[in-house]
Amino acid sequence: MKTKPKLLKWAGSKSQVSDRISPYLSFDQVYIEPFCGSAFFFFDNSPSVSYLNDLNSDLISFFTHTRELPDEVWSYYDAIPVEEDAFYDARAKYNELSDCPEKAGHFVYLNHFCFNGLYRTNKAGQFNTPYGGRQKPKKKLSKNDFRQFSQALKPAHLTSKDFEDFLDQLKPDNACIYMDPPYFTNDERVFGEYGPNTFKNKDLERLFEVSLRLASRNKIVVSYKNCSEFSDIFQEYIVGDISVTRNVGGFAGRRKSEKELVAVLGG
Repeated sequence: MKTKPKLLKWAGSKSQVSDRISPYLSFDQVYIEPFCGSAFFFFDNSPSVSYLNDLNSDLISFFTHTRELPDEVWSYYDAIPVEEDAFYDARAKYNELSDCPEKAGHFVYLNHFCFNGLYRTNKAGQFNTPYGGRQKPKKKLSKNDFRQFSQALKPAHLTSKDFEDFLDQLKPDNACIYMDPPYFTNDERVFGEYGPNTFKNKDLERLFEVSLRLASRNKIVVSYKNCSEFSDIFQEYIVGDISVTRNVGGFAGRRKSEKELVAVLGG
C-alpha cells in the first residue's frame, strides 16, 4: 500500500499512532480540530464538513494559500535549495515577509527542513528553529502533490483563534471535536510550540470546562501527555492510553517510549 505524502512534518503529530486514536473519532459527521497542527486526521480521512483552527496564524495562512494558489506556493517552496545557508537565508526572509503566497512557500520549506518539524518562536515572535536537513535529507513534494492538497482543503473552514473563542463562535452541534493541544506539565521541561507560554495549566482547565460544556451535544476526544495535570482534571473520562516514541531532545538516535492519555466526553 502506497503511503500518502504529508503536506507538513509536525512535532507531536499523531501519524504514527493514528490507528490507536482513529477508533474514537467520527469522520461521517462534522469534524472539528481546534488545535489542528498538520491536520493529519483531516487529510487522512477527508471528512465532508470540517473546521480547522490553530492559534498559529502563519500555519492557517499557509493552508489558505495552498488551497487557493497551490502552484504559486509550490514555486516559492521549490525554488529554495536544500542547503544550510539557503535555509537560514529563507528563515530570515520568512520573518520579514507579511502574509502572502511567498511566505507560505517559505513556511512549508522551513517546516520540511528545520530541526524535528518544530515550529518554535523567540520572544519577538520570530521563527528560530535551526536547520535539520543534515540529519535526514528529504525529497521535496511535487507541484502535483500541492494540487492534491489544494483539492483536499477545498471543503475545510479555516480560522486562527484561541480554541475557546473558536468553539464559542462556532457553536458546534452533533460534531466530532478532536482536541490535541500543546502539552503542559510541571514535571519536566516541554519545548512549547509557538513560544514558551502558549498553553499552561489555566488553559488545560479551560479546555476541560469547554469540553464539559460541549459534550451534551457533541463527541469530544482529547489526547494529552500522561501527567498528573491532565489525569487529575480528566480522570473520569479517560478511556485508555497509547504508547508513543519520542526523540529525546529531538535526536533520532535517542528515542524513548512514553504514554499519552485519551479522554472521551459525550458522543
